[in-house]
Amino acid sequence: MGLFDFVKEAGEKIWDSVTSHDDAASKIQDHLKKLGIPDADKVKVNVDGDKATVSGEGISQELKEKILVAIGNVAGISNVEDNVKTTDTTTESKFYTVKSGDTLSGIAKQVYGDANQYNKIFEANKPMLSHPDKIYPGQSLRIPA
Repeated sequence: MGLFDFVKEAGEKIWDSVTSHDDAASKIQDHLKKLGIPDADKVKVNVDGDKATVSGEGISQELKEKILVAIGNVAGISNVEDNVKTTDTTTESKFYTVKSGDTLSGIAKQVYGDANQYNKIFEANKPMLSHPDKIYPGQSLRIPA
């Protein structure tokens, strides 16, 4: 649990202009459903300005991290507060913010010492990533242990 920072201007644009915090929260919930993240309906999202607060329980650490990253990678969100209780005690993943010129194999070389481990990062970030070459600067990625 805690507060995670993201690049506010980077990410998927799911709204043009939001008139209320409830509307923003609803659009983020719809975004999670569209991504097909299992058990995303077990969390509740509240939005206040550029901060999203996620609460709930009964999901795995992996799914919680995917939900946090999916929400943080929405344009207009710069902070995600984690108030989710998980069902397991799996080691938390690290998070990495993509820089210009980064590739998954380059990131894998940096964090694992082996560029061929890029698929581990790709799989850890599905369904937010549809292809290993489709990453962008400012995007946050889960880096499993």
